[in-house]
Amino acid sequence: MKNKYLAITALFLLFVIQGCEKELPYPIDEVKRGVLVDIVRVADTDGVLSDGLTTGNYIVKLSIPENQGDYSFMKNVQLLAVLQNTNGIYTSQVAVDNITEFPKEIRIDIADVYGKFGLTAPALGQILYFTANVVLDDNTTIPGWTEAAGFNNKAFSGWQVEGRAYSYSVRYSVACPLVLDAFEGTCTVTLDEWWDETPYPVEVTKISDTELSVEGIFDGYASNPLVIKVDPTDHSVSIAKQVLEPEPGYWWSNNPPYTNFSLAGAGTVNACETSMEFSATATIDQGSFGSVSFKLIK
Repeated sequence: MKNKYLAITALFLLFVIQGCEKELPYPIDEVKRGVLVDIVRVADTDGVLSDGLTTGNYIVKLSIPENQGDYSFMKNVQLLAVLQNTNGIYTSQVAVDNITEFPKEIRIDIADVYGKFGLTAPALGQILYFTANVVLDDNTTIPGWTEAAGFNNKAFSGWQVEGRAYSYSVRYSVACPLVLDAFEGTCTVTLDEWWDETPYPVEVTKISDTELSVEGIFDGYASNPLVIKVDPTDHSVSIAKQVLEPEPGYWWSNNPPYTNFSLAGAGTVNACETSMEFSATATIDQGSFGSVSFKLIK
């Protein structure tokens, strides 16, 4: 009986396959198998390009996911650079050819890449992407990006690679060079509707290559400065939870239930404007006042 059911199932599948073959718009034997290549920016390397500069630490990592299976039909991989120009037009150039070892970390020479596009350096408004072309044994190239279809393999974004989502490209936008010294001195802070008395001046001091100290973050009512950490690799801002000590007589010093008024948050730097925006959660030991939005500008 079991064999009978198996025979019926096999016959049914045969009919289905034959029916599908008649409906196919292309010969099935001409379909090319591809290889999935994951590409990510290496941690603690630069995540933005600087306007007019080709220096920096740019490294990407290429790997082939374990669930890809057999890829013996692949000859090599190419690192493809895709440049979105200031006019919104995309073009592409092979940045590195004949990649055959995986996983593979590749240090990117920005001057060399821009030279392939006939340019000398990044410019504001541009975005530079990197993805992977796959070259098969028969020299067929399966592109990671085309002008007509955009980036390939977006459909595989749900796959897990090393505990994260599969990545088909790395993106570098062009920003103004970040100079923390430019923030030193008197700056202006504006808060959202949570705080009435804005804008107002604050004093900013650079205390390390990645940290700024802001005195008077709440219009002089906090007696100690707020320390802001700036990540130069991606121009992000972070504020570890910090207790702000009130000036004598201020409301959170006169309300015994309110203790340890603190801020913690994150944001971004706009190096072109010498400004930063960040949101921080204001808390006390007894609860939270919610999120506060700040803009600090020189």
